[in-house]
Formats: sequence, structure tokens, C-alpha cells
Amino acid sequence: MHQKMICTAVLVWAAMGMNLSAQGADAMPKPAPSIKSGAWADGLKDHPRIPAPRAYLLYLAKAMPSEYAELKSEGDLLSAGIVNAVEGAPKATADKYVNSALAIVAKGAKNEHQSTWIDMETVAQTYDLFYASISTTDRAKIIAWLNSELGAFTNDEGAFHNSTMSKIHVYLEVAYATWGENPKAADFRNYALGKLYEKLVLPVLKEYGAGGGYTEGGWYTRGCLFKLVQGLELARRFDKYDGFAQAPQFFYQRLAYEMLQPYPGMKSGTEFYACEGDGSNLYSIAQEYPRLTRNILAQYWRSSPLARFMSAKNRRGSNAGTRLFDFIWAEAPDTKADIKTFPLAHAALGIGKVYARGDWSDEASWLRFECGTPFTVHDHLESGNFEIFRREMLACESGEISTQWDSSHEVNWMIRTVAHNCILVYNPDEKFVSSRDHGEAVANDGGQLADIHFAPDLASWKQVAQSNDHGHIVAYDNQPAFLYVAGDSTKAYDRAKVSLVLRQIVFIRPHTFVIYDHVNSTRADYQKSWLLHCMNEPKIEGNVFVVANGKGKLTGQSLWSEKTKIAAINGYTYHGQTFEPTSGRQISTLAKWRIEENPEAPVKDDVFLHVLQTEDSPVKAALVQKSGSMGAAGGNWEVLFDNNLGGTVTIDGRATTIKGIVKPGEFE
Repeated sequence: MHQKMICTAVLVWAAMGMNLSAQGADAMPKPAPSIKSGAWADGLKDHPRIPAPRAYLLYLAKAMPSEYAELKSEGDLLSAGIVNAVEGAPKATADKYVNSALAIVAKGAKNEHQSTWIDMETVAQTYDLFYASISTTDRAKIIAWLNSELGAFTNDEGAFHNSTMSKIHVYLEVAYATWGENPKAADFRNYALGKLYEKLVLPVLKEYGAGGGYTEGGWYTRGCLFKLVQGLELARRFDKYDGFAQAPQFFYQRLAYEMLQPYPGMKSGTEFYACEGDGSNLYSIAQEYPRLTRNILAQYWRSSPLARFMSAKNRRGSNAGTRLFDFIWAEAPDTKADIKTFPLAHAALGIGKVYARGDWSDEASWLRFECGTPFTVHDHLESGNFEIFRREMLACESGEISTQWDSSHEVNWMIRTVAHNCILVYNPDEKFVSSRDHGEAVANDGGQLADIHFAPDLASWKQVAQSNDHGHIVAYDNQPAFLYVAGDSTKAYDRAKVSLVLRQIVFIRPHTFVIYDHVNSTRADYQKSWLLHCMNEPKIEGNVFVVANGKGKLTGQSLWSEKTKIAAINGYTYHGQTFEPTSGRQISTLAKWRIEENPEAPVKDDVFLHVLQTEDSPVKAALVQKSGSMGAAGGNWEVLFDNNLGGTVTIDGRATTIKGIVKPGEFE
């Protein structure tokens, strides 16, 4: 009965996904950008064109004198080029950038991941921004080099990969920078929009983009979407190509995604984000990319409900580098909507990700839950993972990304299930091979299948999607007082060792999380482990553990503790093996402690029941068992989980039935 209930939930999810597309199309507001499509067409008759025509840059310099003054002191190619367009640059400055571009050209065409499009962008921007300082002969050399890359640069063209979006942006920059002078300028434009966007990226946005979710690892998505949005906005302004209108549900709902994605509060004048796949907890300009992206999208849907909520989050860039992009792209914000009226959770059901918070204050508790499939090499094996934040990271991820993405640390720890707040089921005879290190054998962490069949496009992906399927959100209900979400991760594990891995979470606002895990193994002696990673050594007393990090504190109770044992473990170690990172760049931000809970007696059918609270003075919770249901109670609340998916949440005496169905909200 239990498995049948979950299958029914998945079917409901799939059906609602189809309905969601139809509803989303009907509910889409009409675009209302201040700068109309094609408004910059005449700008292609002169230089510069990118990042904007000279007339527009003159307008910006006059309208924003303090921002322009700061830009003048930046000293990079883009800012120097804008100054050159507005008032002219010294010959020495122009020569410096022109000579650098010509040095790149002299090396000839190449086909290297990332560095090729970076070089192409440098050369294209230099050609456009310092056009008058380049001789006719050197202009011809630059165009010839760019055109040679059109055939040579075949790398960075995957439908699910971040660099494809960067390549789209750069090819459009090349097209508009050389328009009218380069016989292949239109080829760059058509390659970017036709082959890369329409044939590769767009189908993925339509297939999996509900709620504004993208399939690349979360940290990388925050950067690549800014690249894509800039490119599409250039195409819209220069030649009336509206790429946003081809996937309006994704781009509009991405604004709602951005409402819930950041941690509550700010640091260093900017929002901070979870790693979510390969990434870093250190401050970088990447922290600002989501804000820059949402500003452009909000301007496209000016006066829409989500644009007005974005206006409530409007702020100044945290550093001069990001304020340069504000100078180029930011317009006057909309009338602000009351952010306190925005839903306190957001689901991107296509990729299986949910964000939620307790309220809209900087002191809010924040939850990320994911139950989906790895689509790219930057995703991790973490179906069923959760993260909890209040003031600081509390239940967090573990491990460090280095320049050697297939090192022993990456393939045996960072991307693996053991490095996340998931369930392990250890079969000592299980063999693992990893897609990341080209199918070589890796250590047995007891986690999820590591051999993912990555694909270059959606059609190829669908041929292997079933074998790659790692899980789905099978229940989602966001109420003002609580969030209920459930994920079935069974398919993420070798079916020879498990028949069920189901996680249900009730987030009782503002600061309480009740987490119920049901795990069936095929053999009783396959040890099961419940994991929670944290920055500092946890304190454990009986069935209670406390995680502290700065001003943040997470108190956990294991309510099935008479049947489990709880331990604190330090280091990237399991089953007698340790996998240290090859670099220490993030050492001050790494989580190296974890709580590991294991059942005392070997049985096939196990449950884990936890109450986690971020209150400064948490209430004591108690186990509750009624009529075959199990749950917890504390203070003014009680949560009961049925034998099947769902149960009852009671707050202040008011009972609400929760079911195994997905209820998307207005922007999901």
C-alpha cells in the first residue's frame, strides 16, 4: 500500500506539471519593458554597440554622474571602454587594450573549455569599444580570427551546462560588435540563437523549468543565467529577437525563485547563497549575479506582480564591479509590493527543489530541500538532501571544489551522498563507478548511484532519463503556518539494496522542522545512516544534539533514539578511508563535522524521526504514536505521519490533513 501511494503521488505530480504549464501560460503578464524591442537597431551603424550604443552611454553618464565617476576609476576593459565612448580615452589606455586583444589573435584559434569564449569576449569588446584606435589592417585580423573560431570552437555546447549560456552571450557580442563589417556577423547571431538557444537550452527550460528552475548545479546556475539574460536582452534591443517570450514561464517564475533562494539577511552588503553542487561558501562576484539577473527580468515584466516584489528587494551593488553592471542595465525600479505578502516557500518542481523560510525578517529560519536528478557534472548525488540556515549555516553541505574536479576528494567525498544531509544504506559488496572520473571505480560510501549518463541535449537525455532518475517531489503543500514537502529518493540507490527511501518534512513556522524518514532495505544487515553536516563539533547528550555556528543554533532531538545510536564524526572519512581536498582555499568555511545516527538492531524496515529547532530556547518535543501513525508534539503543535504518505498537522488546536499530492502555488 505504501509504494502504491507513492506511485500515485508521482502520477499526480506529473499531471499537475502538465496543468502547470497551461496555467502558467494563461497567467503570464504581458511584457512591458521601458526600452522597446529593436530600440537600439540604429546603434549598429556606429561604435560602440556593446554593452550599449554610444548615445545610450552618454545618457547614462549624465543621468548617473556618481556611478559614472566610480566607473572611471575601475580600470578594466569594459569600464575603460565606456569612458572611451563617453569622453575619449588616452592613447596609452587604448593601446594597452588593443595590444592585449591582438596578442590573443596572434595565438590563433583554439577550442578550450571556457578560456576560448573568454578570449573571444575580450577581443570582441576591444574591437567595439576601441574601434577608432584599431588600424584597418588590425580590424581585419580581428574579424578573421573571430570567424576562425566560429568553426574551431566546438566545445561548451551542452544543453544542461553553464558554459553554453556564456557562449550564447559572447557570440551575440561578437555579432553585434562586428555587424556591418563582418560578413559572418549574422552567422554568429544565428548560431547563438538558433543552434545554442533554440535547439539546446530552450527545450530544457520548457521541459524542466517550472518554477524557474534550471538543471545546472545551483551555484553555477546563478552565474550562467546572468550571461544568458544579458545576451537575450541584447538581441531584443538590437534586432527585436525576444528570447524571453519563448520561455515566459521559466523566466517570469525565476523571479519568484530568486525571492526564496538566498539565505535570510545579508553579508558584505550582498545576499549569500548555499553551494548547491560544485561551488564555494566564499564571497565572490557570483553572489551578485542573481540580483543582476532579476533586475533585467523585472524590467522586462515591468509593473507585473513579481517585478513589484523584486522592487522591494532592490538595493545597491555591493562592490564597484557589480555596480558597473548596474550602470549598464539597471533602470528605475517599480512601485514596491509588500514583501511580507509574498509566499514563504517556492518550488521548482521540474528539477525537484524547494526553498522555504519562516518569515520575511533577516532572522528567519530557512530550508532548502531537493529531491531530483543530477543533470550535469556539477550536480551532486544528494536526492533527499536538506539544508537549514538561521543567522549562519547550521545543517549544511560538506567538501570543497578545487581546480581538479575529478580528484579523489571530489569523486569520493564532495559530490557523494555521504557529504550531504541524506540517508546511507551500506552494502559492503556494492561497487561504485563515477561519471566524473570517466567510469573508474570509487569508494563505497553507502550512498546513491554515482554513474550518471550525462547527455548533450534534451532528446539524448530522454533516452537515458529513466536510468538517471534519482527521485521526485511527491508532496508539496505550502500553508501560512507550515510547509509540508516529501521526496521519494528510492531510485537514487541500487535497487539491490533498497526498496524505499522516503523523506517527509513539516516546517512549522517560524523555527521548527519535523523530519520523518522511512527506509526499507533488501537485507537487514545493510546498515542505514542518517546524516547531518555542520561547521563545528556538535554536542550530543542522549537523544539531543546541538549544533552552533556563530549566532546560529540548531537543536535536534531523535525521537526514535531507543532504537538508534548517535555519534559525532570529524573529517572526510568513512569505512577507514579519508579523502582530504587537494587545496585549502575555502578551509575557513568548510564543514568537517557530521552527526551520524544508526539503528541499534539490524532490520529491513527502519524509520528515523527528528525534530530540529532553530529557536534560542527550543521546546522539548515528545514521540507520539496514534492508531498506526507516528510523529512528534511540542509546545502548541503536533505532527503525525500516516503509514502511507501524508498525515496530520495540528497547530493551536487546529488540525490540517496533509496528503501525498503536489499543490503548486501562484508562481510555481
